Amino acid sequence: MSKRHIHTLYILLIFSTLLSGCFEDDAKQVLKQSLRELVASVEQKKQRAVSNKLTSNFRGNLQFNQQTMSSLIFTYYRSHKFIKIYTLINAIEIKEIKTDSSQAKIVFHAALTSTRSTLPEHMRVFKIDSRWLKVDREWKMSAANWIEVLPQTVYPEIKKRIEYLKDNSPKKIGLEK
Repeated sequence: MSKRHIHTLYILLIFSTLLSGCFEDDAKQVLKQSLRELVASVEQKKQRAVSNKLTSNFRGNLQFNQQTMSSLIFTYYRSHKFIKIYTLINAIEIKEIKTDSSQAKIVFHAALTSTRSTLPEHMRVFKIDSRWLKVDREWKMSAANWIEVLPQTVYPEIKKRIEYLKDNSPKKIGLEK
């Protein structure tokens, strides 16, 4: 093989590596958005929207399916008038980036509160290991396993997030009338 062909091959290899990195970054952003949409649906008590973000064969902690998970969330809705969830994403791994099927893993912490207070004693914090599938060009959660952790383990990061959200609220930056 000539030096010219090898040079061209290297350029193509570098370009394809850069391009795949861009696709992965885009996929990570879309996954983050899907997680934000799921959280917003729970906070706004939109049970159907929550169910739509779960695959039909969803499994949660090996005992919940899509229907029982929706029932669990609905029970939480009835018990609490106010729901706020703060998420801290630890890691996102994407496998098989293809146009027809993709799989991903998101590990994150979710802090749930049913009061307007953001003190750690008013929060329940869970570490969640979730699996996602791309179904009809949309990411849906296919499985999740969670364990409750001490709020103090993630409270400093959550407090930073809360302060950031307060400082950058739509009213403060002129987006809300």
